[in-house]
Amino acid sequence: MTKHFESRRTGFTLLELMLVLAIIGVLMAVAAYNIVGSGTRAKIRVTKISMQTIEGALKTYYTEESAYPPSVTTLATVKPPILESSKLRDGWNQNFYYRVTGTQERPYELVSLGADGKSGTEDDIDVWKINQP
Repeated sequence: MTKHFESRRTGFTLLELMLVLAIIGVLMAVAAYNIVGSGTRAKIRVTKISMQTIEGALKTYYTEESAYPPSVTTLATVKPPILESSKLRDGWNQNFYYRVTGTQERPYELVSLGADGKSGTEDDIDVWKINQP
């Protein structure tokens, strides 16, 4: 009886290692995309909530004064303050664009200029459109 010894290699081939690294890279890319996207979605959500809060404060001011304030900062400076000044910035820490229009349909404009900070771009958020589908 002769004993037969097999020679076994241990370890991974270069191809197996490259495949594992490629899979890890794809998974990290998907995770990074989701993390970055969730930050933007959170800023949009915060902005919309802030705008709804300001909208309520504008209605309160209008009820008390029979006119809309000349600026949103007025909401924080009247005595007693209707709104905290920290609520007057959007999710990107920018001031909202506010203007009294004087029309019945939309008596004021309240807009966040979005991430790019430029007016008239597709990332702008208008208070009159946030509840529309």
